[in-house]
Amino acid sequence: MSAGTLSGLQQPEVTGALLDTPPAAPAQDGVDALCEQLAEVCRSATDPLEIAASLEFDGLNDQAVQAKYGFPDVFALAEEMHRRVPVRPAEPESPPDPWRQGFGRPALHGLLYSLPAVCFPAATGLLSGPGAITVLLVSMLASWSASQGLAYLGYLRLGRGDDAGTRHVLRWGMFVLLAGVTGAVWVAGTITSARVPAMAFAVGQGLYLLSATVLMVLRAERLLLVVLAPGCLAGTGFLVLGKPSGLALATACALAATPLLGAVLAAWLTRGGERKVLSGNEVLAALPSAVFGLLAALLIAFPVVPGWGAGGSGVNPGALLAAIPLSLSMGVAEWTLYWYRRRCARLLRGTGRVGRFRRRSALILLAALAQYLTATVVLVAAVVTGATALGLVDPQWTSAPQVVAYLALGGAMFLALLLQTMGCRLVPLVACGAAFAAEFAARGLGVPAQLAATGGLLLFLTLYAVAVLCKAIRHG
Repeated sequence: MSAGTLSGLQQPEVTGALLDTPPAAPAQDGVDALCEQLAEVCRSATDPLEIAASLEFDGLNDQAVQAKYGFPDVFALAEEMHRRVPVRPAEPESPPDPWRQGFGRPALHGLLYSLPAVCFPAATGLLSGPGAITVLLVSMLASWSASQGLAYLGYLRLGRGDDAGTRHVLRWGMFVLLAGVTGAVWVAGTITSARVPAMAFAVGQGLYLLSATVLMVLRAERLLLVVLAPGCLAGTGFLVLGKPSGLALATACALAATPLLGAVLAAWLTRGGERKVLSGNEVLAALPSAVFGLLAALLIAFPVVPGWGAGGSGVNPGALLAAIPLSLSMGVAEWTLYWYRRRCARLLRGTGRVGRFRRRSALILLAALAQYLTATVVLVAAVVTGATALGLVDPQWTSAPQVVAYLALGGAMFLALLLQTMGCRLVPLVACGAAFAAEFAARGLGVPAQLAATGGLLLFLTLYAVAVLCKAIRHG
């Protein structure tokens, strides 16, 4: 017994050896390695079923899981993997920004909107006599309305990826609408006994606007610089030289070349279009755009018409000072519209609270409006300064209210365009119609009536835009 006892106690070397040897690591079940292998799936999985689906896709069935990992089935293994790996879903890649746009294209558009104004002072010899202003106004109203409707139809077909149908609509739409503009000018000229040169210039104005619409829808804006070159260069030279009578005929021919060249290029670019008849729904959908073009033309042109604006005392000098800057500002308006849509899209992606989105989007909208108005003020100051330095105008402080009225009108047009792009088409039309009706009814008051109408329109559209465009659903 004692030997047995001694034999049991005398084991110092063995005990020391056991203490010096680290304990054996527990057997690995292989799940950690599998979790590491499928780490991306596990981190992004919101439910174990997603991991189970990935395991089965890799060829692991219940029998393989039992044999290799000791779990009864795939779903039990997936639950264990989901427990071991914290869920940290990877941020999705940012989608491409459809509203990113440089300033080059909008600036070109603003230049193209304002360059035709050079042709009018050079054409004073053609626009003399009774009824000249009337036929020009009729042409402007008809062609602005027609071009806005044609642009809508072109972009509608283009948005469907129907290039052939787009070319067909633009080509025949230009010809049909030109016939309508020509008929309206002829009727107005017959009633007012307008001279043939004035009627021809009015038809040319309509032809240019329609052909320019076709080129811009087809993103061929740079060709418009070629189109405008004959009329603008000849008109500028004619004015700089003091309107010499010997160059009057040559200048008139150069002015006529601009709309004719535009029509030729528009017809050439729209050749080969597939014949597709417009549906009644498409025509009805284009009506709001056409009506908006008509109302915008009325609001812009009304104060310039002698005997109507300025209290019936003649041409509104402030309106003439603001005309070119307002045209240039349309390029700023286009760029600002893209800026607004881009900022709101970023806010929508980065905000999870409705209240915060409403507040921030309202500030973005007001910042966009302030940005447009500031740029327009700078353009007005630059144009007036340049025209004064050249001795073309002698601005007076009495014209300031007229310029302010046109600034308000520009801001209102910017908001109306923004609302239409966001699907709010009816209310801006009604508001613009009401503003023109009020201005026309109070035309005897002159500039105060214009200031009240355009200021009221700007205030109403600002409040309406803040109420409507600050809803997240509008930007989804």
